[in-house]
Amino acid sequence: MAKFITGTDLEEAVYSIIWDASQTLMIVSPFVKLDGYFKKLFEKHIDDPKLHLLLVFGKNEGNESKSLGKNDFDFFKNFKNVSIIYEATLHAKYYGNESKGVITSINLHDYSFKNNIEFGVYSELSLLNSFTNQADKQAWEKCLEIAENGEAIFIKRPVYKKKFLNTLTGNKEFVKSEILHDSTDLIYSFNIKNRSDRKRLNDFPDHIDSENKNDAMPTREQIENGKSETYTPVQAETQSRQKQYILHPKGTGYCIRTGAEIPLNPERPYSPDAYKSWAQYGNLDYAEKFCHKTGQKSYGKTSMRNPILQ
Repeated sequence: MAKFITGTDLEEAVYSIIWDASQTLMIVSPFVKLDGYFKKLFEKHIDDPKLHLLLVFGKNEGNESKSLGKNDFDFFKNFKNVSIIYEATLHAKYYGNESKGVITSINLHDYSFKNNIEFGVYSELSLLNSFTNQADKQAWEKCLEIAENGEAIFIKRPVYKKKFLNTLTGNKEFVKSEILHDSTDLIYSFNIKNRSDRKRLNDFPDHIDSENKNDAMPTREQIENGKSETYTPVQAETQSRQKQYILHPKGTGYCIRTGAEIPLNPERPYSPDAYKSWAQYGNLDYAEKFCHKTGQKSYGKTSMRNPILQ
């Protein structure tokens, strides 16, 4: 049940949302400034690749460092699985994890927590099962929409490999984290900013399977033609599919990554831009967000191999 909170109750709710997160920690706050206590709460997750920290900040377009200082930005970049997004028009504030959330007036700023009169509406939810009420669902999905439409500033993802002795369980072993995108210099340097090629959250995968990046023996043709890259069988199939990526008039379908309308064709269930993002790794079983046939959210149950909800 949703309830109105303020004062100490609001502070403790935000603290517990950060501390208790285990899968996703979403922070939507135009201004971010961490004191020692906040850093202590976040540090619980800094080495956990299973937890995705999704941070959206905003305001001060052209001088974004006033909204998120470099020291705090560098702190968040140490996480194993993190997305930092900028949205210039952001004024809303939200804190949520997979079990609870609060829509509030308070920024993730030490001054706000120590000096301001703030309040919010707190509720408990379950992203894996069902939301306690419609407002919970709308708040989470609206914040996710803001994150997906904002500018990706920093993206870092965990790299996994299969545990060969545990193949029946499908368990994977964390290997390392890999930075997929970093435009920090656009915010913290005094150079002329060229942001014509802005990246979005959906341009990047949720994780990386290391077996898709292992080198395979090159062919003589690749070397003699000046192509020194080597490819796994999945990558080879990816290249083949990419060459055949053409419009196919079979009715209206939906991109399984972005939800955008595209021609209905289960063999090509991505928009061209989303396909380019997927093709970087070519994981046929990578969990996507939408059903290719209906456009309904699939919550990870669709993939390149199975693009339509059963």
